[in-house]
Amino acid sequence: MAGTARFEWIVGIMGIRAEDRILEVGAGSSPSVAYLAAPLTTGRVVAIDRSATAIARSAKKHAALVESGRVRLLQVALEDLRPEDVRENGTGFDKILAVNVNLFWTRDPTPELATIRELLDPGGALYLMYGYGDPGADTASSPKPLPGRLSEHLRGAGFDIRTRASGDLLGIAATPV
Repeated sequence: MAGTARFEWIVGIMGIRAEDRILEVGAGSSPSVAYLAAPLTTGRVVAIDRSATAIARSAKKHAALVESGRVRLLQVALEDLRPEDVRENGTGFDKILAVNVNLFWTRDPTPELATIRELLDPGGALYLMYGYGDPGADTASSPKPLPGRLSEHLRGAGFDIRTRASGDLLGIAATPV
């Protein structure tokens, strides 16, 4: 399957544990949901996307994961998300992922980062991943932000950051300070 190495790299960077509660922002109908859910036993993935069409496609593609209760899909844009829409039993998330979501670098994402901070449990982290190629590839050709621009927004919103890159992939892990 195309992109397998990319999603395996993302899951590896995130260090997903069996009990993690994960929110994926802008999940679309990507296979990322299945990769995030694979290591989970008691954990859960909540995937959101602004597109009703993308959520419908994802529901069809990931029907078994939805039926198992390991995945929940919601049609909502991050800027419209209310924490009570995705919290379960008052708990937040251990990890929040956004893959190729441009709002974090194309404009000031302060309101969205405030929502993310509110949704992260203590010790949780936000993972912003960019790129379409495979890790270790010789070229970095897909559009992605300059790490400095992302760092500026994240630090301004009170996050500490770690950057990782491999081939065409850029990954930023951000933790509230």
